[in-house]
Amino acid sequence: MSDSNMDTLYHWAFDYPSLDSLPSELESDRVKLIEIVDLIESCTGKEFEDDKQAFRVINGRDPTGEELPQIHVPFIAYDPLRKQILLDCIKRCLEKNTEIDEKVRLNLSVRLWAGCLDAANTLAIRTLSGPITGEIRSTVFTERIDALASKDSIYRKGVEIACMWRPSPIISFDGVPNHHLQENMNKNGLQEKELDK
Repeated sequence: MSDSNMDTLYHWAFDYPSLDSLPSELESDRVKLIEIVDLIESCTGKEFEDDKQAFRVINGRDPTGEELPQIHVPFIAYDPLRKQILLDCIKRCLEKNTEIDEKVRLNLSVRLWAGCLDAANTLAIRTLSGPITGEIRSTVFTERIDALASKDSIYRKGVEIACMWRPSPIISFDGVPNHHLQENMNKNGLQEKELDK
């Protein structure tokens, strides 16, 4: 289970200058970190709305629930102009975030968003692709999320805030490796009984 759009945007981020870690004043500010994720999510959401509008124009109706996952043009298939429009949207949305130097703002923010989105989608009970079982969750955390998080501390910070970005009851920790449960309890102030819900 992997979100190809998230993968594409994550890789595009490395076309821009980067740092190895978040600025210290931002590192522990969960509210600001979640705000950054929301800003990027608003730009990607706009892309999906544009695809829905194009479907309406062509077909004279809204897409059905079954058609919805298929109408979105994958980011990797974007022509250079549409790619730049998406990246410019992200840059504009992030302009007010002065905690991150302008030169590295896009790179750090997209990497944070990617970690958060990856973990949030994996913690979800279901996505557009279908239900997420404990077995799927375990595999994705072990084989994908842990591998990226071990190499990228900013992506890892996104993983850490995912359960705060998309709080219960729409997430499940079933199948999540124990070390992630402990990290989330410690870093996000959760109690063990809250994780059982």
